[in-house]
Amino acid sequence: MTSAYQHQNPTEFFSTPALPPQNIDAEEGILGGILLDPNAISRIASILTPEMFYISSHQQLYRAASTLYQQCQPTDLMHIATWLRDRQLLEQIGGTAKIAQLIERTVSAVNIDALAHLVKDKYIRRQIIATGNQIALLGYETSAELAQCQAEAERLVYTIGAKNTKIDEGAYPVGDALMELYSQWERADEPPLLPTGLYDLDALIGGLRRGDLTIIAGRPSMGKTQVGVYLAHQVAVVKKQPVVFFSAEMSRDKLLCRFVAHVSGLDASRLLNHKILDSEWHSLAQAVGLLSQSQLRIDSTTNPTISHMRGQLQKTLSEAGSVGLVVLDYLQLLGNSSANRVQELDEIAKGCKALAKEFDVPFIALSQLNRGVEARNNKRPMMSDIRDSGAIEQTADVVLLLYRDEYYHSDTSDRALMEIAVGKNRDGETGIAKLLFDPKVSGFKNLARGGEK
Repeated sequence: MTSAYQHQNPTEFFSTPALPPQNIDAEEGILGGILLDPNAISRIASILTPEMFYISSHQQLYRAASTLYQQCQPTDLMHIATWLRDRQLLEQIGGTAKIAQLIERTVSAVNIDALAHLVKDKYIRRQIIATGNQIALLGYETSAELAQCQAEAERLVYTIGAKNTKIDEGAYPVGDALMELYSQWERADEPPLLPTGLYDLDALIGGLRRGDLTIIAGRPSMGKTQVGVYLAHQVAVVKKQPVVFFSAEMSRDKLLCRFVAHVSGLDASRLLNHKILDSEWHSLAQAVGLLSQSQLRIDSTTNPTISHMRGQLQKTLSEAGSVGLVVLDYLQLLGNSSANRVQELDEIAKGCKALAKEFDVPFIALSQLNRGVEARNNKRPMMSDIRDSGAIEQTADVVLLLYRDEYYHSDTSDRALMEIAVGKNRDGETGIAKLLFDPKVSGFKNLARGGEK
């Protein structure tokens, strides 16, 4: 049967007779204010760009004023008219009469900041409409791979936020910044660091800092995922803060078995294979109840993009009000394995760091080490061992390198011991923390003082 939608122009499905969002009065008020007040443009230069204006003549006028401002020249009628005339643009925008008209219609520039945000609001809405149309057209590209279409759709959506979300607000008055910092010092209930609960490690790095990217690297079977599980549990269950765990390697059920094992003390492999003893059901039920009440979220999307992770973090922020920790397992599973893999992973690492800053959250990215470690007599890892590292270690704020001597030497005296070498610590010390580790239950204990799992 022929579908009623066949043979129609795709744009018919999302076309609309309404004009795109715009505020002409606000645009005129801004331009008039700039012409009247020589200091007005300095208040909005970091908010607006020429393409944010809806009317093309307004774009040209603002471009002229913005260029003159950057050159430290006046933005009055004469200078703007001269700039436009020299580029054969004056008549296109309506001549000097148009500029004079803007001045006549404007009383003052007192509200220019608010008007700028109105214009930017309408511009972003127009971008959303345009992006929606582009994404709709992607849906009709049936000759393209679905994964490719999805990735392009995510990229288009992310572009809107990347262009219009200001993470850094430019030059900031030091007095205001110091008052904010002083307020943070006074709020003892909001420390900038989340303790890991591992005393030797906390003595070196202090804990997990908001806005920081921490790389936890190790060879296979060293315990990277278990460390991620432990830290996620500390924040989600112990600290009762929202945690998003991106598991690009393990399935959701396999990772959940790791969490249940960590809380219950049961063997993760037996949980995964459904081999549960009668005597274990009580502990299992308690662990399931405790984890169910936590704000732990697991995303097992294969090869998640930066824009996908950003969307999930934004969703968590909207629903839970905050994000306490992000864990990614693991870094090298992201991307498309392009010819320039080092550059690709550098960009992914920078994207993770940008998310840490944007959401003001500790971001932990697990990472593989290259095979060169195995060729050395001393298998303890070094910074240069990070696989396809490039500038990953430069982007990271903290780099932790895992080593278990028991894995290589069954007769070692350091059985059940894990070494966590702090290879980089932008805001503190480097060194080695040692702790007891049980891989079956993702359990960790402090050496000197006992401590809890």
